Amino acid sequence: MRTLATLLALGAALMATSCAGDLPEDGGSSGTAFNPNEPADPDKEPIPEEAYDILNERVESPNEALRTASLKILRRFPTLDEITEVETGGRASYEALLDAMFETPEFSERMIKWWQDIMRQGGADPGDDRNAAPTLAAQLIVEGRPFMQVLTATDNCSAYDAANNAFVAAPCNSGAPAEAGVLTNPGVMRQFYGTMAFRRVRWVQEIFTCRDLPVEEGATPQDVGGGGSFQGPWAFTSISGAPVNFLGTDGVVCANCHQTMNHMAPLFGRFDMDGRYLTDGYGVVTNVNGEAVPSQLEHWLPAGQTTAWRFGKPAADLPALGAAIAADPQVHACMVKRAWNFVMSKEDIVSAGAIVPDEIVAPFLERFKSGFDLKDTLRAMFKSDDFLKR
Repeated sequence: MRTLATLLALGAALMATSCAGDLPEDGGSSGTAFNPNEPADPDKEPIPEEAYDILNERVESPNEALRTASLKILRRFPTLDEITEVETGGRASYEALLDAMFETPEFSERMIKWWQDIMRQGGADPGDDRNAAPTLAAQLIVEGRPFMQVLTATDNCSAYDAANNAFVAAPCNSGAPAEAGVLTNPGVMRQFYGTMAFRRVRWVQEIFTCRDLPVEEGATPQDVGGGGSFQGPWAFTSISGAPVNFLGTDGVVCANCHQTMNHMAPLFGRFDMDGRYLTDGYGVVTNVNGEAVPSQLEHWLPAGQTTAWRFGKPAADLPALGAAIAADPQVHACMVKRAWNFVMSKEDIVSAGAIVPDEIVAPFLERFKSGFDLKDTLRAMFKSDDFLKR
């Protein structure tokens, strides 16, 4: 029997673990930011052995798993026939019914809604261009295609034909020289329009890496005076100091975030407020002494600097950026952790801080990396002992 003392110890340990990745007191404006991809601090109180005894006391419950999976995927309770089938056939019958769920229109619609929630995109009108990015993500899942094409696909503005449970793919025709998945999606660029394209950078960062800024750290912090140290691998002067002073150190070291942001933002700055790519000039503005002026490359980067995903990962254009992001192991882990939180009914990994320890998803991450089939990964999670045992 689980004693009160055991449960209290478990609760305290889990609380300590969940707080291990909290933001620094300055809210993450300097130093190391909250990182849900990092394991818990080893100096925190370890989970007591009794916790593992409690986990081992769980028993397999295929019918409870069926109910949860049916509600999550089909948006309905299982039928009496389905319940009876699983009562008789156990886990094998549950897995067969689960496989059938994955081939239904309800699954397609659920994947669209899931990615609308993740991407903070979508509109009631099916023709709303804010539906295209989540629909592309859903299409890749439903069709069992490599999911990282969400960042590289040229047929990147998908629509869903509910009557035939089919996806219709077409290029976004954003005006960009080449399409690159959601990175050249007009609906995304329009919704996240903002000064110097920083809202678009933040969107990409949070959706695909599951963490906030700053994200890059050098081996040795640099004393730059003022508000603290510069943590990055880039040279401190690799970003512009005028007309906006990104090299400011009054209170915080702005460059800790902007070393990354400024090397990405010019690529997104080509899109105007309607989400259309401009081949001549930039579609965003820079605030200079309270006046909005058209942005220029030198507003982000000094001469000699080029755009990039990360330090040492240059990206001359959006297709190159998409390829660099798609190859990033941190992005692969983020996609699997988002899948885990969906299956386990957890909140958003970034906005709600619903972190997932690496060891929890390790086997699913290896499975995902073998072909980047997120549908297969989701199916494996729904069939796992962690989902079936209560």
